[in-house]
Amino acid sequence: MVSSISTNGEAEGLTKSSTLEFHDEQHSQLILSSLNMMRKNKHFCDVILHAGKAEVHGHRAVLAAASPYLFELFSNDTQQGSNEPQVTYKLSDHINKRALQKLIDYAYTSRLEITPAEMKSIYVAAAYLKMDRIAGQCTAQLLESLTPETCLEIRGLPGIVSNENFVKQVDAYIRQNFENVCNNPVLSFLPYVKIEVLYQTTQEMSLVNGQSLCCLVLDWIKRLMTDQDHPPSVQQLSEKTHLLYLALDNSLQDCSDLPSGDISDTDIVQDYKKMSLKTQVSQNKSRRKGVLQPAKPRVLIYNSSIEDSVEEQLEPDWNLIGVSKVGEHTFLSIVTLDGLLTKLSVMLRLNTPSSPAAQETNHRIPEDQRSSSSEPDLYCALPTMKAGKCSVGCAELNGYLLVCGGYDRVECLKTVDKYVPESNTWEVVAAMKEARGRFGIAVVKGKVYAIGGSNGSTELETVEVLDPVSGKWKTVANLPLARSNSGVCSLDDKIYCIGGWNGQAGIKQCDVYDPDTNVWSSIEPLKIGRYQAGVCSYDNKVYAVGGCDSWNCLNSIEIYDPQTNTWSMGPSLITARRGCGLAVFHGRLYAVGGSTGQHSLTSTEVYDPAEQVWVPGPSMCMPRANVAVTVVGDRLYAVGGFSGKNFLNSIEYLDIHTNEWTTFIPKTDGIKTPPNPEYNNYSDSSANGSEKDMPQSTCSSRQLSKANSEVE
Repeated sequence: MVSSISTNGEAEGLTKSSTLEFHDEQHSQLILSSLNMMRKNKHFCDVILHAGKAEVHGHRAVLAAASPYLFELFSNDTQQGSNEPQVTYKLSDHINKRALQKLIDYAYTSRLEITPAEMKSIYVAAAYLKMDRIAGQCTAQLLESLTPETCLEIRGLPGIVSNENFVKQVDAYIRQNFENVCNNPVLSFLPYVKIEVLYQTTQEMSLVNGQSLCCLVLDWIKRLMTDQDHPPSVQQLSEKTHLLYLALDNSLQDCSDLPSGDISDTDIVQDYKKMSLKTQVSQNKSRRKGVLQPAKPRVLIYNSSIEDSVEEQLEPDWNLIGVSKVGEHTFLSIVTLDGLLTKLSVMLRLNTPSSPAAQETNHRIPEDQRSSSSEPDLYCALPTMKAGKCSVGCAELNGYLLVCGGYDRVECLKTVDKYVPESNTWEVVAAMKEARGRFGIAVVKGKVYAIGGSNGSTELETVEVLDPVSGKWKTVANLPLARSNSGVCSLDDKIYCIGGWNGQAGIKQCDVYDPDTNVWSSIEPLKIGRYQAGVCSYDNKVYAVGGCDSWNCLNSIEIYDPQTNTWSMGPSLITARRGCGLAVFHGRLYAVGGSTGQHSLTSTEVYDPAEQVWVPGPSMCMPRANVAVTVVGDRLYAVGGFSGKNFLNSIEYLDIHTNEWTTFIPKTDGIKTPPNPEYNNYSDSSANGSEKDMPQSTCSSRQLSKANSEVE
């Protein structure tokens, strides 16, 4: 206890006044002690917490001050104004009674003692209540105590996936000690899902990589458990052995959905179909229509760099933690299925097609894919981008896929990368002068133009251009109006900027840029103000498809005719969508992905010019809103986007031969010379990290030549 007295006399003869300054260092402790005593005697308690059979009384203000979760719970509760002296709140049943009691004691005393046996339950309760300081202390202790015997129990703690760093460290420990973990009796207590995958030749089976195979199995299980109205539980999946095959689109599919008379519809498959009819687990909705077994054996391969990137892009709730080969054709892995730690067994099984079935099926396979050779075709996974992002600028340039800027949830980006189809690699390109996302790019006469967008805090009016010869970005004439989420396309060597967002609503203004004169001119405005519309040129006109006005997703379409400077309404989309990609592919107009305003879409629509209607197209592998699309060669690529949960670092393409989206490409021997070597003059491995930081080829370790360049 500290006190002091100061005396101030303004003039001689005046009455002196005294000011007492008092600082009681014991006050806070005494208050907490008094509150704790009142809690124990249930005096003035206005809240009761229930967790399982536990019942804890307390004071709303004290508990809310100690736990951000309880503060939010109490703040949003409509019971606060009731006449009840105490309001009861039900907490998660995962919270241990003793752990809850200890944390409430800590709130009133600022002291907490945790025995090793209590560490896990205290962590679960503290993480649930968002008491981060306590949860952090428990996390450090649990990581120090990791052993092959304890790691699975720690990885299976309820709510652990909310702590991304904790999960990554536990997963890394399990992978590093996977053999010892698999030999531990604790593994036998996990749910056990058994998978068999059919292959046509022993050579095909000998080339299979366990990591890539288990990734495909995990993808199949995820589709099964998320794409249905009444998905099976992990317990239901464990009730039988599932027989799968590798389909034409390089996804695994259940053999019960294999069409009768297909090349692999053998006695093994027919017996499995009969058995499947007796179970309640249906796979019909996990299979995309028209997926067949290829006539020729194939193997999907990865290398170590792509395996690492595959692990990083998986969600914690759907994660492949580790894989081990436990037999000649059997792999054992530990995965999380919708957050539940699960043991997964994958066995390869030989299923030699009969000749009559092969002949019957052969006519369904495109002629250029038929082969009498017994050598299996090898497929590589498309490499991922360095970071997940959406609303990028995307275009084809000299045979490369160019990806500029974008938004990665944290900031808008300056970075520019190119995907080289011949080598299946990503390379870093000179960064833009200004960070921008939610924008479009266009290519005119070999030059790349980045139009408007957002820098993360404001809409942009700036425009910059990349000259492939000099390898530098430079600014050109500004837009007449700053905007983001506008549609950008080129037509007759001019660039169109359609609609967009200026901070208030979807705008109608449209402008055209002439690179020869460096001048923007306004054209006839849209009939409906819209942003996040898909825009591209088609049949010598500009199409603006879907988008959003202010709050509503649109299915309407407007078509601009440069000859008459007029907009007319076109045939409406089947599904209203914003943030879709729009591109012309093999003479047809494709609207790809987007969002309904409630969820991201995998669906695509194709415009039939003869009937003047939109028809459903093949669905993508991943839902993608704010996705960029472009055509390179004979592939329509979808780049990045937002899945509804994550910003995506993956790309996929529409295979014109199978009419399916895929993330795999045929492996070819060697690396072809890029179509325009001058493009490498402005490849800059230092623009956004070193070359070793970039994802490498999934089918070749050969390094591409690079040249230093100056980034303006």
